[in-house]
Amino acid sequence: MIIFASFIILATLTFLIKEARQLVLARNIRDWMIDAAGLLVQGIAVPLLQITLIYWLFSLALPQAKGSLGLSPLFAFLLNFIFVDYLYYWNHRLLHGKSLWKAHAVHHTAEHLDLFITSRNTIWTSFLIVYLWVNGLFIFLLKDPRAFILSASITASLDLWRHTSFFFTPNSFAHRALAIFLITPNEHAWHHSSKQSGKNFGANLSLWDRLHATYYSPATLPQVLGIPLNLNITRKLLFPFKDKASVNYGN
Repeated sequence: MIIFASFIILATLTFLIKEARQLVLARNIRDWMIDAAGLLVQGIAVPLLQITLIYWLFSLALPQAKGSLGLSPLFAFLLNFIFVDYLYYWNHRLLHGKSLWKAHAVHHTAEHLDLFITSRNTIWTSFLIVYLWVNGLFIFLLKDPRAFILSASITASLDLWRHTSFFFTPNSFAHRALAIFLITPNEHAWHHSSKQSGKNFGANLSLWDRLHATYYSPATLPQVLGIPLNLNITRKLLFPFKDKASVNYGN
């Protein structure tokens, strides 16, 4: 419910704000098809897999462990918001490495940030993202997973917000205050830039990028986003491979 409400609010703002609306309406049909497929996979298929298939697999492999982790709601919340977030930081860096970049490159073809590119990806890339497996595992292990699920929902909502073009004025008080803790749309825009995509890998917290020297937040916004990927829509969705020489690994 939190994720759905966040999506509706951000989508409404996108169409109310003239600049954001113009960027969205200028998209071509191929981009809409890729992004719609991604939203269906990450917004519907992945949660269903976590609840059914992943949960069932863990039940078969570890039946005695079901509900064995009795954490307080606060610790269950922080388990997702901090620990899983740190796992995702390294997961995201691996997706920018030579071995996995081709499976992630489609996400970086967006020339503008907007809500609808959040889940732009090759369809099967979700199976390489830690959230699918780790969230499913902890939902299975926790005696009461409600606080963990709440945190996961907030993480997903922040992901939607981070991919919007609702930028702060760089170095404004609001931006400085939020960027102490969070990766804002400003930092994520630099992650999607053509020149600095090897920066700002974090999801929720800016701490991990600061800790590992991948944080980048200058007093400007990037002028050019995205990388070219000369593949047809079928290959982008299913088989996003091309000659090694033409691939930007984002590092």
